[in-house]
Amino acid sequence: MTDQPIDAPEYENLRLLRYGTEPDLVAAAVTYAQAALPQWQPRAGNTEMVLLESMALILGVNVLAVQMLPGQVVEQLMTLYGVARDQGSPAKGRVRFTVTNGNPIQTIPAGTRLRYTLETTGETVDFLTTEPLQLITSETLVGEVNIVAAVPGVQANGLPSGMTVDVVGVLPFIETVVLATAVSQGTGVESDVSFHSRAAALLSRLTTTLVLPEHFQYAAIADPVVGRARVLNLFDPASPEATAPGHVTVAVTDAAGDPLEAPASTALAAALKAQALASLQVHVIDPAYTTVDAAVTVRAAAGFTAVQVQASVTAALTAWLDPTRWDWAPVVGQYAMVAKIAAAPGVAEVTTAPANIPLPGAAPLPRPGTFTVTVL
Repeated sequence: MTDQPIDAPEYENLRLLRYGTEPDLVAAAVTYAQAALPQWQPRAGNTEMVLLESMALILGVNVLAVQMLPGQVVEQLMTLYGVARDQGSPAKGRVRFTVTNGNPIQTIPAGTRLRYTLETTGETVDFLTTEPLQLITSETLVGEVNIVAAVPGVQANGLPSGMTVDVVGVLPFIETVVLATAVSQGTGVESDVSFHSRAAALLSRLTTTLVLPEHFQYAAIADPVVGRARVLNLFDPASPEATAPGHVTVAVTDAAGDPLEAPASTALAAALKAQALASLQVHVIDPAYTTVDAAVTVRAAAGFTAVQVQASVTAALTAWLDPTRWDWAPVVGQYAMVAKIAAAPGVAEVTTAPANIPLPGAAPLPRPGTFTVTVL
């Protein structure tokens, strides 16, 4: 998580001092000294200037410490509430080993270290096998096993299948090791913006018992696996058309705007139920996704080609209909779409756009579909 969760209350970063850098402090001191001592002329290296520069250097460290104080206070306070900064997760994948048939059985132990060198930076990424692999060479010389990155982070994300990795260690019977699947799911340490937003969501509840509808939304957002949350009061997923007193439902997504995986959704539901008022029935559901296709006609502005305008309009619609940004509105409005397209670079005029596109479901989210852009 790297950005401000759209459904969490805003966290305002308090800036206690605005003096600037050490040179700014020296300049302010020199200005004051010249006003107090009109006969004094600042010269580089003289005693007064050296003293002012030394004091500014010392004061700069104190200013930096004071600026860090609000964030550190929030982090320590969140520790008391049991909310910790997400340290990230390692990337995962699967590799294919090819071995020699020197022995009847070749065993590759769990924890075998593999290494890949990134071509762009020259840095290395280490992986560890998660389980042992035994190959009966009379039957096959090839076997696959799951791997996990040795260190959490995003560096290994996107490595495609078929890439060769090296074995770190003495296993001479291994001939080749290649990625059997692409590597993905690695995440880095949570950013300050994301952590502070989760902290604001937790503090906004001001109670450990979830009672009001917004309490459930903020409690869900406080979970690091949740990217978006939408509370539905008096709503029972089993009877979506009826008002259901005593029922609270929370629709949630992950950071990418996709549905949570089943284990994470189940764990979140259990956590919300454990904190909820005893008389409430709590449900966790996936949002209702609708793929939005659109055919539009625009007139290109001077100096733009048709290809440029098509790319610009497609990018604008894709960003607007991103499920991580949508405001849970139940309809994609025609006039709103026209406004987004008209603001795209290279568009002089929008001549046609589709009518209102409904987004059915209690917690609707769009998915960008196919956009046909005709440029006049």
